[in-house]
Amino acid sequence: MKIKLLLILSLYINIAICNADSRYIMKENQLIIPQKTGTLILTVFSSKIIRVTFSRKDSILTKMELAVVKVPEKTSWNVITGKSDIILNTIDIKAIIDTAGTIQFFNKEGKLLLSELPGGRKLTPTTVLGEKSFSPEQGFICGDEALYGMGQFQDGLMNWKNVPLRLKQYNQEIMVPFLVSTKGYGLLWDNYSVTKFNPAEKEMFFTNIIDSTKNERRTTFIPSKTGIYCFAVESINPKENRFSGPVLLTINGDTVIHYNTPWVPDFFSGKKELIAGKTYNVVFENANTKILGKVLYNEPDYNKTIFRSQLGNMIDYYFVYGPDIASVISNYRDLTGQAPLFGKWAYGFWQCRERYHSQTELLENAMEYRKLKIPVDNIVQDWNYWPEKTWGPEWNRKLYPDPQTMCQKLKGLNFHLMVSVWPCLRNHKLEEKYNLGAQYKYDTVNGNLDFYNKEVRKNFYKMVKDSMFSVGVNSIWLDGTEPEVYPLNATTAIGPYDNYALTYSLPVTRSIYEGFRKDFPNQRVFSLTRSAFVGQQRYAAACWSGDIKGTWEQFAEQISAGMNYAMAGLPYWTTDIGGFFRDSTSLNPKYDNQYTNIEYKELLTRWFEFGTFCPIFRIHGYKSNTEVWRYGTTFENIARKFIDLRYQLMPYIYSLAWQVTSQGAIIMKPLVHDYPQDKNTWNIKHQFLFGSSILVSPIIKYKARGRNLYLPAGSWINFWTGEKVCGGRNVNVLAPLNQIPLFIKSGSIIPVGPKVQYAMQPYSSPLKILVYPGADASFILYEDEGDTYNYEKGDYSTIKINWDDKTKTLTFGARDGKFNGMLLNRSFDIYLMGQNNKKLGQGQGILIPYDGKKKIIHLKK
Repeated sequence: MKIKLLLILSLYINIAICNADSRYIMKENQLIIPQKTGTLILTVFSSKIIRVTFSRKDSILTKMELAVVKVPEKTSWNVITGKSDIILNTIDIKAIIDTAGTIQFFNKEGKLLLSELPGGRKLTPTTVLGEKSFSPEQGFICGDEALYGMGQFQDGLMNWKNVPLRLKQYNQEIMVPFLVSTKGYGLLWDNYSVTKFNPAEKEMFFTNIIDSTKNERRTTFIPSKTGIYCFAVESINPKENRFSGPVLLTINGDTVIHYNTPWVPDFFSGKKELIAGKTYNVVFENANTKILGKVLYNEPDYNKTIFRSQLGNMIDYYFVYGPDIASVISNYRDLTGQAPLFGKWAYGFWQCRERYHSQTELLENAMEYRKLKIPVDNIVQDWNYWPEKTWGPEWNRKLYPDPQTMCQKLKGLNFHLMVSVWPCLRNHKLEEKYNLGAQYKYDTVNGNLDFYNKEVRKNFYKMVKDSMFSVGVNSIWLDGTEPEVYPLNATTAIGPYDNYALTYSLPVTRSIYEGFRKDFPNQRVFSLTRSAFVGQQRYAAACWSGDIKGTWEQFAEQISAGMNYAMAGLPYWTTDIGGFFRDSTSLNPKYDNQYTNIEYKELLTRWFEFGTFCPIFRIHGYKSNTEVWRYGTTFENIARKFIDLRYQLMPYIYSLAWQVTSQGAIIMKPLVHDYPQDKNTWNIKHQFLFGSSILVSPIIKYKARGRNLYLPAGSWINFWTGEKVCGGRNVNVLAPLNQIPLFIKSGSIIPVGPKVQYAMQPYSSPLKILVYPGADASFILYEDEGDTYNYEKGDYSTIKINWDDKTKTLTFGARDGKFNGMLLNRSFDIYLMGQNNKKLGQGQGILIPYDGKKKIIHLKK
């Protein structure tokens, strides 16, 4: 953590660059503009990133910076003044500041990208724990564009334009205040307190009570405008975590908002198109809470983007330019930290359940996977392995008598073990041994440790190292990092908790990452956690979507949740395949028995197919034995098929992971990421790209054996049939139970490996290179040692493969780089996908030797 000290204007005067215009001061990378009520500062971080801060005139402010790690670059910029404007220019963007201090951002061609809302900058006085503070607010004009990112939400929405949100961390919801626009810019709101996004301007009032027990009310609504209305249900109770709902808002019988999963947030969003002058019947149910709740909304012409934070001493945001969405996210990573590579094993299949009850049970299931020859890399020990009446990372030796031997046996089976560790501690022995007692907890009731304290981070890691890493555990599952219970009136080592409420998972994941990198410098870190914040990718942490319910509705919601999480700049995400709450024995009364219920097993099948194409591939369930052989032969066979496909695609996936680390890319992408100019993609929430070549369209309805989907411009090849389909339109596609609709973009190269039992299993067969013609293509095949950090020293290789569609020429570039264990001489098996090679495993390839030198192959149709 570093402290950025923003001082009052007078401190700058003696050291600033002199200029003839008294309206501003230039100092190093800063343009300082005095205002009537305070000081406006634009800091040039690079030619594409500008930080904007505004503080009150009389303030001497200290801010603990937690999210941003970049320091301003040495970059060329200048200032031009007009009669009323001050213009800051870099080689890529310019910012125009008018006399009122309102800022507009343009690209170098003069196209307006983003404009602050006139009068939209506010610092409203407030207090926190008796100390003076402010509530910062900044508004922007939102034009003809769509907005994405902001983290993970369970409301099934994709485009955040005009949508009210309340940014507060919850089980199932993750707040990352970074958004990207189809216009090619990003906006990072650098505030850590609970924040309202697009605060609703209107409220709907209810007078007709239908059922007081369910808190169900009715009203009629006559809109004054035609268009999409963005609704929100607000039901805030800071004194408790609400366990169950439902929360339901219907308009003329259509569901607009529905939340019916354990662990209920206090804010929910939805959209519906309405017609001016028409009367609508509205029903609102807000069950299992003493709070009546409110229904709020924004009208279709809201057209603003507003951040309003609970606390903060300044306005503080970063404008991040692209020009394309991929570049925006890459520049965000440059600002907040790069994502390290996981071990190759982390991209394989994860066997996880709540829970294994003993060392014997865990080992028996690992051995059964190997006996049945079902590929898998990872197995997970969930909570409650600790001694009775305690909570913390200590093995219950009655149930786990020899963890070290357990880990050795798993290693011999080529398994990696992850173990659940929470950021709270209720174990007197461990508290005393590692100096993690009450004085180091900001919440003594729940036992949450103060990870903002450097000593706590160090001691927590040492505790985990001694109990886990030292016996052979490979990774840690950091559960409940929201934290699970929001602490009221709490103080941390760096100030009131309320000031840093969104960031708790950041220092928790930092604790494990920094400690492990120091003690095990050549083993890659992987942590899984339930919450995230800006910059968390730099601590080698993936997130999962929390304790979700196994329903078709919530399954569908995971798709948009995962895509927006990725668009917020965090690349690694997963979900509980099948849902956490699965049947009547695990808090889901919809299904009587998950192992025999036909509908549930179909849901599990479709979810598993989707999970194959998530960045992390993981099954999990509450009070469940989730091993894939327990759901009958049909499911087991389909699961085997998709696990095999995941491992065959490992060369493609691992190369995508390298793009994440080296280029700031994401793996799971909404269609709008690659096709922002196509407005048909702006609101697509149930399709995504896996890399840039594979378009995935999950089946989200029971008994559906096909679906309608959108294919962007160009031509696409059905992965299962080889059929070529023209894009730029909607198509109907068949999808039997053992298939998920997959299309490969014409002009793609996909490397495919053999079927293996684990990701790093050695094999001698050649890689298949699938070439999908119809357009030029390029792919960089990345390889390294698989589980060391030597790649950071340059120990890796890349092979650039190019396809010239006109000449039907495939070129393997000269291999760049080397690493220990690299194949100096190898073969590639080339498949030109088309008439004779319609799908994977069919047809005849062309086997060519490769010794690292450039090689050109001419192919014929």
